[in-house]
Amino acid sequence: MMPAKPKNHRRSSAFQDLDNKQHTRKGAFTFLLPINHKKRGEHMLSDRIGGVITMFFGALAVSESVRLYPARESTYVGDHLMPGVIGAAMLLFGFILLVKKGERFKVQFPDRSTMRRMLGVALTLFAYWGLISYLGYTLSTFIISIALFKIIGSYPYAKAALYSAVQTAIIYFIFVYWLRLPFPAGYFNF
Repeated sequence: MMPAKPKNHRRSSAFQDLDNKQHTRKGAFTFLLPINHKKRGEHMLSDRIGGVITMFFGALAVSESVRLYPARESTYVGDHLMPGVIGAAMLLFGFILLVKKGERFKVQFPDRSTMRRMLGVALTLFAYWGLISYLGYTLSTFIISIALFKIIGSYPYAKAALYSAVQTAIIYFIFVYWLRLPFPAGYFNF
């Protein structure tokens, strides 16, 4: 026999929301759909446009996969596999964007410090693109990673340099020694 609950006992609003949502979600892929939004049932024009664009590029990837299929080594190995998988995923998720009902929300413009960080990341990546052919992979990745750790994570320079060295070494080991991919050596041949 269960003890009686006191009369002033109330469940928290989180549990009440959970009880309300428990019976509204059915189906295998409902985790992809929004849960109990305020303005449920609206088709967002931006979601539809994004879905159509995603499906268009997915169809291009699948058509490239079909074009590359005759040059395959086997069914599961060859240049056709990755464009086919990515294209099929883009078609699926583009379709979900096209038909799902979403929520209206107001887009907020980032504040000044966030904008500076975003611009700093973009400029740093352009600098990496320019430096990698002159300094080579190792040195340019080390320098640019320090800058990105500093900009994005606000780490002190010593910690950013340490993390950058570890990251550069791990990536170099995986791609150069293990997978034997050629990386730009630069003027210093390093």
